[in-house]
Amino acid sequence: MACVLGLLGGCAVTPAGVDKDLVDDWGMLAEAKVPEPAAGDCWTSDLGQLDDVLAAPGRVLQGPCDFSHAFETVHVGHFTGTAASGGVPPSRDEMADAYAECDAKAKEFLGGAWQTGRLHLLLAAPSSAQWAGGARFYRCDVGALRTEAGYLEPRKETLKGGLAAGSPLLLGCGNQVAAAKNEWSDITPSACTSAHDTEFVGVVTAKTPTYPADDKAFQAAFDDPCEAALLAYTGMSPGQFAKELNLNFGYWSTGGQQEWKGGNHTARCYAMIDKKKLSRSVKGNGNADI
Repeated sequence: MACVLGLLGGCAVTPAGVDKDLVDDWGMLAEAKVPEPAAGDCWTSDLGQLDDVLAAPGRVLQGPCDFSHAFETVHVGHFTGTAASGGVPPSRDEMADAYAECDAKAKEFLGGAWQTGRLHLLLAAPSSAQWAGGARFYRCDVGALRTEAGYLEPRKETLKGGLAAGSPLLLGCGNQVAAAKNEWSDITPSACTSAHDTEFVGVVTAKTPTYPADDKAFQAAFDDPCEAALLAYTGMSPGQFAKELNLNFGYWSTGGQQEWKGGNHTARCYAMIDKKKLSRSVKGNGNADI
């Protein structure tokens, strides 16, 4: 039988075995889903300073780990309950639970608390577009720093187990970079057997729940815990410390105001040597004069 196609229709003949219903033969397309990151992913940035990355997290882009990268994902968590139900990603002050989980997972990944090394923990929530697409994950990223001033130190190796004993990432001795009288702006790392005027003695949590607004508030938050850390590290009695002319303590908050809102209330404490330099550690010094 022949058939001629016209302008308004086609051939009415149906081949054997065809039911003329095309739709029921097509599989349904999978629902679009925002790709999730995974532990072990690495991220690069065109920014070299930690504060700039914190201010513009969208400028951190995924890259291969065998090339130079600034951050490594150590854990991926998920917002639940109220935190997951909003129309926009949670704000910093709504992410304290997520930060606590990241802090614990980073410790497992690194082999020690990230604050004890030249490292920083970065909590990254989904972008607004990812959130609108159904993403409810958050990344726990860790990056290496050159010094306390927050300059990133890109690397090609994983940070997994990076705080094991003897690691070069662990904080130790160093030298103060003066900013003004009785103030310092950075610490450059140094071997404890070389001349130095600073030594890391521990990490403390602030005594106050709110972010310190001025120097007096910082003292109220960290002075007592840091003094206690110094005395425990050196084995020095409070009475001997009160008489010391060459020993004091200082601290460096590990997060600014926005990170404080997110749950980071810690500081690194240092033994500060005045008017001289040492070529030995003060750990276990006891009551001997510095």
